[in-house]
Formats: sequence, structure tokens, C-alpha cells
Amino acid sequence: MPWRRRRVTQVDQTPPPPPPTGRYVEEHVAEPPPAPRRPLLWPWLLLLLLLVGTGIALAYVLTRDDDNPSSADRVPAVVGLTEAVAVDRLRSEGYPADTRRTVDPARVGKVVRQTPSAGAELEPGKAVVIVVARRPNTVDVPRVVGLEVADAFERVQAAKLRAQSIEVFARQAKGRVIRQRPPAGAEARRGATVVLSVSKGPQLVAVPPVIGQTEAEATAALRRVGLRANLVPVPSPGPEGTVTAQNPKGGVRAPKGSTVRLNVSTGPQPDGSGSTQTVPTTGEATVPNVVGSRDTDASARLQAAGFRVSSTPVSSTRPAGTVLTQSPAGGTSTTRGSTVRITVSGGRQVRTVPDVVGETETAADRILRDAGFTVRVVDRPVTDPAQDGLVVQQDPRAGTRVQGTTQVTIHVGRLA
Repeated sequence: MPWRRRRVTQVDQTPPPPPPTGRYVEEHVAEPPPAPRRPLLWPWLLLLLLLVGTGIALAYVLTRDDDNPSSADRVPAVVGLTEAVAVDRLRSEGYPADTRRTVDPARVGKVVRQTPSAGAELEPGKAVVIVVARRPNTVDVPRVVGLEVADAFERVQAAKLRAQSIEVFARQAKGRVIRQRPPAGAEARRGATVVLSVSKGPQLVAVPPVIGQTEAEATAALRRVGLRANLVPVPSPGPEGTVTAQNPKGGVRAPKGSTVRLNVSTGPQPDGSGSTQTVPTTGEATVPNVVGSRDTDASARLQAAGFRVSSTPVSSTRPAGTVLTQSPAGGTSTTRGSTVRITVSGGRQVRTVPDVVGETETAADRILRDAGFTVRVVDRPVTDPAQDGLVVQQDPRAGTRVQGTTQVTIHVGRLA
């Protein structure tokens, strides 16, 4: 039997020392603080990604070319509506209407077809073609306002209609069509008449003499005959605020609506020494005799003598601008600064009756009264709708020259 070695370990069996008696100190050992936690980055990265994604989506919505129009880009249904209602409906949705016509006695005035059809996708601003039913043997009246009369006649006749022209006073160039009845686009029977109002140029009126009048009086006198005043202040020995010169002169005929230059006195002009050369306005002075003088010369003489001047135009056989009477009379002694009233010939007040045939009743009345005539209106039955409400005859005729205040009778068409 083999021998085995054994390691014998001696155990210290000495008992532990007894615990100390009396007071003792308890020692605490501080643990080190925990290491700081690293911040979490993933929430911030997620927020950044959300912001970037939102920006990309917004940019796409704002800049994309939408190939799928919304319901607002779809053509509304207008078939069965009247032409006026259909045009308004399309316009409210952003579509202009291109109107065509077709003969359909059963649905006159209504839309019978439209292209594109209702509900079709169409970019706003593009036209929708609507076909409107009309009666047999009717055509659309063409637009001719603004054309030369020859071109207007040609266009009207090409539409199987007849043209009739009436010359009227107007600011537009002579020979231009300024109005038409029926209006462009209206439905008319083949062979019906289209009445064209053609300009014969502006109406001429006599310029009233206003030298010596106050600024307000002169302006009102010009306005009564349809002229405008261009007031130019100038130094003058005449009373301040009175007209010392005018252009055109009194009695000259000028286009109605044109401008007359009026020089209005601002009073005497200072001399080189800084003082003012004035005309005495106190005390007595002898009134110059100006009867028979030109109104411009008469006003200058009276103002130089220290008097104010009031000028009134009257009808006379004497040449226009001639002073006919004055008050106080020449040679009279009166107070400086007082007013001398003179009457000035407006020449032979021979008036030419303006042409108002083809004008409306209101327009004809205004034209005649502005020219110095009184007006009498007589109704005349007519069968042509184009003549309803228009002057079809006048008496005296246009171009007649008459003296004084004359009554002009106008016959106004009334549809029977």
C-alpha cells in the first residue's frame, strides 16, 4: 500500500479579543459622487428630422405643378341657362365665355352646348365655348364703334344687315362711328338696319366778351356756352380780380369744350424803387367816353382812370366787341373805384341750328339749349326698334341760320 503525504494545517484557536469597553468613535467613509450622465442626443435629432421633413413638404406643396386640379378648376354646368346668366356663372369661376350661335327656335336665348363639358378640368383663364340658340334668319350685330364710317358700313353689310349713318357733334375725329344701335352682339333679323352715329367734329360756339368782368362772372359766362376758362394772373393797373384780356376774343367761334385764356389783374406792379404805381381810387374823376370803342380799349381806359368795369354782351348788328352803351355816361364826374357798366355787341346773333337727328331725347335737348334754342318735343310712332327713343326729325332743319331765340321742334320715335 503506497504512502501518501498529508499536509497538516494548524488552526489558530486563540479566541478573539473582547470588544473594547467605554466610549468609541464610529468612522464613516464617504463614497465618491456618481459620474455625470451623458445628455441624450436622439430626441434632438428626431426633432431636427421632423423640422426638415416639414420644410420639404411645404416647399413641395407651394412649388409643385399640380396635375390634378381641385374642384375649383372644373368647368361649371351652364347648359340650359340664359346667355347672360351663363356668362356670369363662368366669369365668377374664372372662365371667359366665347359665345357662338345656332338656330333653335325652341330654346331661343339659352345655352344648348358648352365646350369643355360640365365638370371637365380646365385651367382658370381659358375660355369656355357656349352655343346659344337663336331664331331663324337672325344674325349677330358686329361691333363697329371707333371705325371709319366706310369700314363700319362694310362690316355691317358683310353681316347681312343694312347700315344707316347720322352725323352728330362729338369730340371724336370727324367720320368716326361713336355709337351704334342695336349694340354689338345683339341679335337682329337679317336685313335689319343698324343706325350709326358718326362724328362731324366738335360743335362751334360764339365766345362771349368778358373783358372787364370779375373772374367769377367771366368764368360763369364761358361755362354757360360750354367753354372753359384758363385763368392767368397778371399785374395790371385795373382793379384786382377783373379780366383784362382774353383769347380767343369775344365773338370768335370756338369748339365747344375748348379753353379760353383770361388774364386776371393782380393789381398794379411795383416799380424799381419798391413802391407801387397805383391809380387813385378816392375822390372824384371824370368817366371817359368809350361808346364806339373796342371793348378791350374801353376797359383799359376806364381802369386807368380808376374805375371798375362790368361788361355785358348783347345781340347787335354792330361789329362784335363794339361798346354800345355805358353807364355812367362819358364826361360824368363820379367817385373813383365805382363801377362803369358797358354793353358790348356780340355781333349778329345768327345761330345755326345744330343737327340732333339720331340723338336721344335728353342729348338733343341739351345740345339745342346749349346753342341758345328752346325745345319742343313731339312723339312719333315708329316700328323700327332701332329708332325708339331717338330723334327722327327736327324743325327747323340742321344747318338753318336763325336770329334771336328760336324754338326747335324735335320728333322722338316711340315704338308702336
